[in-house]
Amino acid sequence: MRGSGQTLFDRQFDKNFPRSWRDGIAESFYTVMSVATSGKPAARKNLFGWIGRIFQGVWLVCGIAVLAYVTSSITSVMTTLSLSSQIKSVADLSNRTIGVQPGSVSEVYAKQHNMKSQKFEHIEQAVEALLNGNIGAIIGDAPVLEYYAHTNSYKPISVIGPLFEPDKYAFGLTHGSKLTRPLTIELVGTQESGDLEVMRARYFGNGQ
Repeated sequence: MRGSGQTLFDRQFDKNFPRSWRDGIAESFYTVMSVATSGKPAARKNLFGWIGRIFQGVWLVCGIAVLAYVTSSITSVMTTLSLSSQIKSVADLSNRTIGVQPGSVSEVYAKQHNMKSQKFEHIEQAVEALLNGNIGAIIGDAPVLEYYAHTNSYKPISVIGPLFEPDKYAFGLTHGSKLTRPLTIELVGTQESGDLEVMRARYFGNGQ
């Protein structure tokens, strides 16, 4: 929708904008994708003087917000069903030993908040300790915990409480890689088509 609006605007006011609808929409789509992935629009001339600059500034701020929304990942809490009524959030973990992965955001978080923790290289080891009562909960990347809980639904474990400690996920590409643009377009297209939500439910379950 934003790309279509951008196309109509530029066809009306920018004489150098492509006349073909196909080329115009492609150009506008790239502008929107630039905002979504880098937080700033692609280079373009100012059509309306100081008013245009203000508009571009507002669009840039919106781009930063979109970027944060798309790329943010979150840390979450996993515990046993028997303790889920006692542990509602990370605030309830102060008197419990928690499982963390060494070198992860969860370990850093535990240290910063003076939480008693035990390190586990693999989530299977942490879950075994959790089920045996050696630890009270596991904190880690929400996608990892949600995937494990979803694919091991026969185990009495659950990901609970509000999400916390934002972090970022990304695909690592070399600087200036030719894959950056097509990969970005494919990812955003998957989100807009609804396929991303289908895959999320498939691999992580229906919980948010």
